[in-house]
Amino acid sequence: MNKVIEVKNKITYWEYLKNTIIQTVTVVIDKKYVKNVEMPNLRRGQDFATWLKIMKEGVDAYGLNINLAKYRRANGSLSSNKIKAIKRTWYIYREIERLSILLSLYCFCGYALNASRKRMYKNHIGKSIRDIFIGN
Repeated sequence: MNKVIEVKNKITYWEYLKNTIIQTVTVVIDKKYVKNVEMPNLRRGQDFATWLKIMKEGVDAYGLNINLAKYRRANGSLSSNKIKAIKRTWYIYREIERLSILLSLYCFCGYALNASRKRMYKNHIGKSIRDIFIGN
């Protein structure tokens, strides 16, 4: 997609509930810290639910700001339908994570904001997020 997504050095369970930053293709898991974790039986969102499950146990995710993979999005892919993504995220909050409605709303607002920021960056390669919001 001709961009590099910058990641935080560390992200916790509570931060990840409001984010879209972990890309499955670049995940490396140290089995010394993560044992016997099974992916939830979901058609969509297994990766998001699995990372949450691991992080809920107290394992934080660490980011490296180096290019580990190239990513492309095809029309009609499982991740391309935003309405389904919204429903999937809400389902994971309520049914898998068992968050209250208020906490789910709070997390979803952060999730939507962070997803929008990534897409704005995608559409303005070469400009910083600050430049986009301020209009430089």
